[in-house]
Amino acid sequence: MKSRAPFHPRSAILMTAVVLFISSTALFAAEAGSLPRSALPGVHSIDRIDRREMPRVNVEALRAEDAGRERSTVPLPARYAKNLPVAFTTDTSGTWETLADGSRLWRLRISSPGALSLSLGLERFDLPAGAAFWIHAPDGSGVQGPYATENRNALGGLWTAVVLGDELVAELQVPKDTEVDLRIASVNHGYRIFGEREQSAILKQRSCNIDVICPEGNGWRDQIRSVARFSVSDGAFLYLCTAQLVNNTSGDDTPYLLTAGHCILDEDEASTLVAYWNYESPTCGALSGGTLTQNQSGSSFMAQWWEVEDDFYLGGSDFTLLELDQEPDPTFNVYYAGWDARDQVPDATVAIHQPHADEKAISFDHDPPTITPLLDDEPAEDGLFLRVGDWDEGSTEGGSSGGCLFDADTGLCVGTLHGGYAACGNNLPDWYGRVFAHWTGGGAPETRLSDWLDPAGSGVLFLEGKNASAIATNETWLIPATASRPGVGTSDWKSQISLANPGTESRSVSLYYAPEGEVWPGTLLAGPFTVEPNQSLYLDDALFRQNPTAGLIYLTVDGTGTVAFSRTINLTEGDVTFGQGVPGIRLTDVSRARELVIPLVHSIPGRYRTNLGFAQASAGNFRVWVEIYSADGELLAEKIWAVNSTAWRQINNIFEKMGIGDEEVEGGWIRVTLAGGSPAYWTTYATVIDDATNDPTYVLPVAP
Repeated sequence: MKSRAPFHPRSAILMTAVVLFISSTALFAAEAGSLPRSALPGVHSIDRIDRREMPRVNVEALRAEDAGRERSTVPLPARYAKNLPVAFTTDTSGTWETLADGSRLWRLRISSPGALSLSLGLERFDLPAGAAFWIHAPDGSGVQGPYATENRNALGGLWTAVVLGDELVAELQVPKDTEVDLRIASVNHGYRIFGEREQSAILKQRSCNIDVICPEGNGWRDQIRSVARFSVSDGAFLYLCTAQLVNNTSGDDTPYLLTAGHCILDEDEASTLVAYWNYESPTCGALSGGTLTQNQSGSSFMAQWWEVEDDFYLGGSDFTLLELDQEPDPTFNVYYAGWDARDQVPDATVAIHQPHADEKAISFDHDPPTITPLLDDEPAEDGLFLRVGDWDEGSTEGGSSGGCLFDADTGLCVGTLHGGYAACGNNLPDWYGRVFAHWTGGGAPETRLSDWLDPAGSGVLFLEGKNASAIATNETWLIPATASRPGVGTSDWKSQISLANPGTESRSVSLYYAPEGEVWPGTLLAGPFTVEPNQSLYLDDALFRQNPTAGLIYLTVDGTGTVAFSRTINLTEGDVTFGQGVPGIRLTDVSRARELVIPLVHSIPGRYRTNLGFAQASAGNFRVWVEIYSADGELLAEKIWAVNSTAWRQINNIFEKMGIGDEEVEGGWIRVTLAGGSPAYWTTYATVIDDATNDPTYVLPVAP
């Protein structure tokens, strides 16, 4: 239906009359969650900065060693990267430059040929207030950070998350007249697991695994949010396991992370921990497509009961309890799992884990486990482990170690995975260290859970889970389609932007813009604006200074609770407007699906045409596979399109561009699949234009 309303250009608050242009450097560096300074104009080309290449890694030999490790009689965490020792400092490596606002920017380009992923281990991470450190791919994608001085671990260093690919850029921005002590001691060459899917069509985890996004996970949405994939380093290699946040009787959000004892051995390893939250498939059955953007670094070693010597088991229930250096970011929406330390056996069990350290999966056993000694099939009342006879749905794999076994009736954690023989295609058992055994452990605080999970000594033996108490502290709203330009025929576009603040606190808002051909994050367009409680920011023609133009806009807000929306209208005679509503996309809680469907598109020569657009929140290249279908399911056209190092691209009259401009299609649909690249966030959309009136209709994508 067409939307008709009188247009009064001086109505409401004509904020474009008071557009403020300020230093994008100063504003952007100050924002929490900001992208690197090099993503904005005014810095040297990446070709001018210092580049270091690491020695070659014998991947074939390492993979052969891994095959032997996986046959070990003692469970071992999944190994994925080799530590390459270096001694890079801001004095002896990298390139400094002074920016227009007086701050200084240091960058170092690091290459390790053949790596599937790279990360860094810093032995010193002393930054002044206001400084920020990032790593990212040379094209600006895969950003990890910003890391600030509060991210320093207990040993004074920092371990970063991974960037996919064999080259990264380390980047540091510091205020003028300040000193820094930053020393990179390890470049971590990932040779398996991370990034393998980009190299091969072979899935790493087996096909019997069940993605947690599938309907089978519907009764377990809270517990799913407690589970993390994490990595640690022993100084020679990096390893991956599963862990989960657990509640304590104080309910104070102390970020205790429970995992298996064999996954992490001491305080030194704990300091290297990087936890990846919500690493899971965005669509059921994909067993892939997880995002690495939600992560945090650093932990302290609290307790462990796991005794091994020369690969022989001496005792213990195989658990480690860690405390993360910071509470997880509120935007990660984590959950603190409940637990049960009573001496009892559930009637059925559920496991939530990262099989092969891949995207999160859920498994079900509809039978009660049995209490046994480690790797023993015979029941024993004094056994420290729960034996799951076989999984009825799903399985576990290497990388699942440390994941909780949940009571199917209560939803409480009753064990942590030691290991076993279960795999897709067999009916073999797994063994979980009992929380009952963890509770009293070896009889001392450093070998038991009770001191930490019941800090007041209340005697409670079971506890429900809880949501994190903190809420998100900032938001970014993306508007993927805006215009201010003469168009076809008599069309004359302009976009109105509104950000409403229904809360009780004022919000500071800045506006960024990226036309076709410009990389994310674009340029500062206007702001900061202050939006008072119960008021809104209204920009009548947000792009009037750029006219004619089209592109994406996004708004950064220094708090939560706002709502963004836009409308692109076509001015016509008689002061009448035809418009399309374009809702904002909140990037703090977006779905990063690899496949999107756009329903209800039309193409009739001389009557309707459809434009197809793409937007992304990174500076790298990506490719999409576009398929156009008629309403009755006939595939009309298909083609790969490249979105080359640009934040926004629109293909006008996509039917014509794909060779089917003469087709008459009403109620058709388009499928767009991410075919290459790893943008931090991407989306697509369609705009159907009525040729008679130039009236646009925005069509939202939907993740199937």
